[in-house]
Amino acid sequence: MYKIILHKRVIKFINSRTPKEKQKIKEKFEKLQRNPYPPHEKLDLRKLQNRYGFRLRIGDYRFIYDISDNSLIIYIEYARNRGDIY
Repeated sequence: MYKIILHKRVIKFINSRTPKEKQKIKEKFEKLQRNPYPPHEKLDLRKLQNRYGFRLRIGDYRFIYDISDNSLIIYIEYARNRGDIY
């Protein structure tokens, strides 16, 4: 299983969400740890075009992450609302 590491701006973004949204994000991250590559049957994941990394969609939020297969780490770099992240 992969380990998720969050950038401090992602932690700040998650902490500013409602408890219900935080729970939904936590559940999706747990699924992401099991399989971080698209296609994923229960997550909306996509490989980014024109740059390295992947995108995870959770409702109106987008999370941009990279994967290190050697050390089994998922590094989530960015988290924003849909229109603000691209």
